[in-house]
Amino acid sequence: MQLRSSLILSFAAIPLTALADPLPAPSPKAPSPAESVQVQPRGNEFMPNSLAEDALQKRITDFNRKLEGLDADLDKKLKICRGC
Repeated sequence: MQLRSSLILSFAAIPLTALADPLPAPSPKAPSPAESVQVQPRGNEFMPNSLAEDALQKRITDFNRKLEGLDADLDKKLKICRGC
């Protein structure tokens, strides 16, 4: 009797979704043409020694220096215990 009641209780604890039929697996999709992207050379657009490229590199360098300064200021403000 006790075995029977424990068996009934164990089935009562199982969610109904576990007893339902499993969903069929989704069918595999064929890869779309967008997944195989190839990068084309930029041709005449890229001129490494041009004034525009030099200006861009200067802006990037200035931005990086500014961030380094801000990072250093933040590191000074933080009170982190290192090997106390």
